[in-house]
Amino acid sequence: MPPSRSATMADVARLAGVSVATVSRTLSGTRSVDPAMQRKVTEAAERLGYRVNLVGRALRQTRTSTVGLVVPDLDNPYFSALAQQLSRAFSDPGIDLLVFSADGSLETEARGVRSFLGRQVDALVLIPVHEQLSEPSVTAAAAAVHTIQLDRRVQGTAASYVGVSNRAGMQLVREHVAAAVDVSRQPVVYVGATPDSSSAHERLDGMRQYFSPDVPVLLGDFSAAWGREAAARILADGWTGATIVTAADVIALGVLAHLLHEGRSVPDEFRVVGFDGIGAAALAHPSLTTVRQPVEEMARSIRSLVESDDEPSSRWFKPDIVFGATSPAAP
Repeated sequence: MPPSRSATMADVARLAGVSVATVSRTLSGTRSVDPAMQRKVTEAAERLGYRVNLVGRALRQTRTSTVGLVVPDLDNPYFSALAQQLSRAFSDPGIDLLVFSADGSLETEARGVRSFLGRQVDALVLIPVHEQLSEPSVTAAAAAVHTIQLDRRVQGTAASYVGVSNRAGMQLVREHVAAAVDVSRQPVVYVGATPDSSSAHERLDGMRQYFSPDVPVLLGDFSAAWGREAAARILADGWTGATIVTAADVIALGVLAHLLHEGRSVPDEFRVVGFDGIGAAALAHPSLTTVRQPVEEMARSIRSLVESDDEPSSRWFKPDIVFGATSPAAP
């Protein structure tokens, strides 16, 4: 017995009582369709078991309906959360987000960019590993495909940029400290990351701009392990109270974990402030005071950049501060 033939777009059109063109518009997601018509077409397609031929569509449209995302690493829950937000932003038009982790390596980052370009992605979102040494990868990507840098950036390239104002975030922390903290009893200590990425660099610059030059600064990397080590150093130096401002929630989690493990009271003895507001922040106990990035808006902005033919541009977003139990707001 010969195998049954696969359903075609014409079959779906007949069952739904619409034209083939309407079926094409509805299932491709390239143009808006009346919701009732969309429901009729999708129900007919499901009844017939019709599946869009993505390969054929890509050949006809010279598009692959894919966007690549290269992140510095996936150990940092902030990058995982960014990937989730971007995936949601692209799900509506039916674009697949493919994620590649550079694992902190410039060589691996370059391989990820080459891999995505070889797969002819429609756009590439890149969070550079290094604000200077990632320049060849960003330049190569921008020369081949629409490229958007996210959160971190390499200056002077032909790629767009979407990110938060890190200095404005540090200004929010300064206003919180001025309003709610007795700095004679809980002086500020900054635990950040070595400034080899633009986000680490700008947050350190913001700290130096809005706080006294006498504020102690400890620099490591964006990890909970570094947060634990920094907290151990602070305690070993004899601090009995402080407001520990960190460059990322993942660092703040490490600081908080070590303080509590050593029996220190938070926030009565030590206050802890993070930066990012998604991903790791939800894991904090007690709840974390943090500077939150508007990642939902940022993800939508990246989608609009991918869908536009505009020249490369930079889009900056304002953060806000979310108060938790690790550093309560002023009463």
